Amino acid sequence: MPRDIRKFGIKRINHIVIRGVNKQDIFIDKQDKFKFVKEILNTKQKYHYELYAFVIMPNHVHMVICDKEFNLPSIMNSLQTRYVSYFNKKYDRVGHLFQDRYYSKIIEDENYFKNTIRYIHKNPEKAHIVKRENYEWSSYNEYINNDNSIVDISKLLQILDKKQEIAINKFKEYHKQNVENKLSDEIDYELQTKLTDEQLIEALTEKFKIDNIQNIQQYSNKKIIELMQEIINIPYISINQLSRVTGINRKVLGKAKKA
Repeated sequence: MPRDIRKFGIKRINHIVIRGVNKQDIFIDKQDKFKFVKEILNTKQKYHYELYAFVIMPNHVHMVICDKEFNLPSIMNSLQTRYVSYFNKKYDRVGHLFQDRYYSKIIEDENYFKNTIRYIHKNPEKAHIVKRENYEWSSYNEYINNDNSIVDISKLLQILDKKQEIAINKFKEYHKQNVENKLSDEIDYELQTKLTDEQLIEALTEKFKIDNIQNIQQYSNKKIIELMQEIINIPYISINQLSRVTGINRKVLGKAKKA
């Protein structure tokens, strides 16, 4: 029986990306990376989410998170705030460290889930740093070594095969594939073209000729749907981001997308 792809996304599995402002490095040495991993573990314990993959690169981080209790904003706020506080104190700096809040996209089917994890693990190779198996700051070797210290490896392995040893071998083979798939192109495009919250607010206030984008909440749902129909289908503007900057309920924005 074919899998209902919507059911895969019910638990809110998200691909998360955190980037340094102006693409600056946010991890200078090993201590910084250890600190970020420590904060991942702290937030996992506090908010009870599952982490299926991660990679810590010099100027950005990828994560796949299962937000079981719908706490994603709190999870990311805690993780980012604590790391920024540490980083600014260590390097005697002030101000923003991360570009925007974070990139987030819900993963709704198994194939996208597998491809996203492979994409994440291949980041060090894509950046010409080192082969994935030799990179210390990703979840790749946790899968290879059957290690649950940081990530929750069972979800992906069970998809690959019911027998763990076979699943790990399939995991290795899957990562050997060098196919430049559509997902890789899509993620790269979104990350390169995605507007910051500030840029989106500026664009929306100019388009709708209002001083404060939050005032759009005072409009009727019918009017909001009419206004948002053109905006909602721009590939690099997500419902999550629109909801965040406007305060409009995601269900209302979803109706605009379907209209």
